[in-house]
Amino acid sequence: MSLPKIVKDVLEEVPSYSEFMFVNELYESSRKLSSEHGDIVELTEIGYSRCGLPMQALIIHGLSEEKRVLAFGFPHPNEPIGSLTLDFLSWKLARDREFLKLLNATWVIVKVADVCGALLNEGWFKGVFDIEKYALNYYRPPGYKQVEWSFPVQYKSFTWDKPTDEAKALMRLIDEWKPTHIYSLHNAGFTGTYYYVSRPLEKERMELLKSIPRTLRVPIHRGEPEAPYMEKLDEAIFRMPGIADYYDWLEKHLKQDPSKVIEHGGSSFDYARRVNPNVFELVCEVPYIYDYKLDIDLHIGVPRRDILRISLEKRKTLVESLEGDLEKLGGRVSIENPFYEALSYFIRVSKHNIEATENWIKVNPELSRSATLAQAFNAYTNVLWTSILLTGLLYRTIGFEAGKQDISDKLKSMRLDVYRRLKDLIVEFNGLTDYYVVQPKYTVSIQLASIITTLL
Repeated sequence: MSLPKIVKDVLEEVPSYSEFMFVNELYESSRKLSSEHGDIVELTEIGYSRCGLPMQALIIHGLSEEKRVLAFGFPHPNEPIGSLTLDFLSWKLARDREFLKLLNATWVIVKVADVCGALLNEGWFKGVFDIEKYALNYYRPPGYKQVEWSFPVQYKSFTWDKPTDEAKALMRLIDEWKPTHIYSLHNAGFTGTYYYVSRPLEKERMELLKSIPRTLRVPIHRGEPEAPYMEKLDEAIFRMPGIADYYDWLEKHLKQDPSKVIEHGGSSFDYARRVNPNVFELVCEVPYIYDYKLDIDLHIGVPRRDILRISLEKRKTLVESLEGDLEKLGGRVSIENPFYEALSYFIRVSKHNIEATENWIKVNPELSRSATLAQAFNAYTNVLWTSILLTGLLYRTIGFEAGKQDISDKLKSMRLDVYRRLKDLIVEFNGLTDYYVVQPKYTVSIQLASIITTLL
């Protein structure tokens, strides 16, 4: 399916990005934009991130407020692609008034939803993407500190009323503007392109969403979904998951009350639909690296159940290993260590998810069907990819303490051992994959195309 002319024309203007922008660069770009196009662009402070740094939004006033778009980048701080998308889009809207008129919307753009977390990731933003550099500078906060998963929500026995400062800022924007469209611009690490939509679209738009990625060198994802409870609407298109989906899945497959184990809140959509029940939200997930084996839909004759069991056993081993590492650190870790907090959360939550997944694998009749090569490859390499990132997070956990005090010989030795393990994991990953680094130009283009085609 060919792209509409308006999409093609815009994508031809996307720069050949080779790296990501720092937070201060994104903020400076916004200041310049509002200065040069002050007749329609307003730069406003919307709150403060959890470490006390300001959050900003660009308001770009269209001719009509019939459509009100909230778009935000860095929903998770290790996901900067959306910030480039929004930086380009904001300049395009301000400079090209015909384009602004054609989309017929007022825009509320937050380039950096998690300022503090983004700063902890900046060590890998510059230069060509490199797995080791990414892992050694990787940070993703625990669920209860993630912007996208800390909105207040209530479902059955579960109540979450502890939104982060960043979520509160977005809530104020949602309350004020009552958006008709929300674009939460995420990115994955090693997958194909996939989408979440709050409601099914007409067939033509669904087909268009699926066709966009292939023209931009990152075909749709044909591997396993992010979680077992994702409702598939079409190939690589899923219904937007909410806290209710996770709760119901845990309730069915875990032998305890889900409200006792869920440690995060709802999504932006969970909150926004309370303000505007008709709001449409799109999440566009794009990767840093890609391997065409993720696009091979060939059945291999091995049940998905068997493949997923192998993957789950590897995940168990990873969690047990990390738990042992944290026990070795003992009382040497300070309470303000953000990397230790993130690792501890991952271990706690993973134990419950592993238990529920184990039961889901046993009882789901669909898993008796043959896995495809894409599903098998994704199931195995996903655990390896996660191992690389969390080993990097462990390295940073130790390094945080080393930066505050004279590091003991034991911690020095442990840190060196963790680094060697990371190198070994990367060697294993490189041996199993034929990945290539996706130029940000293409992932930005995919996100732009998905926004335009669902807004028109």
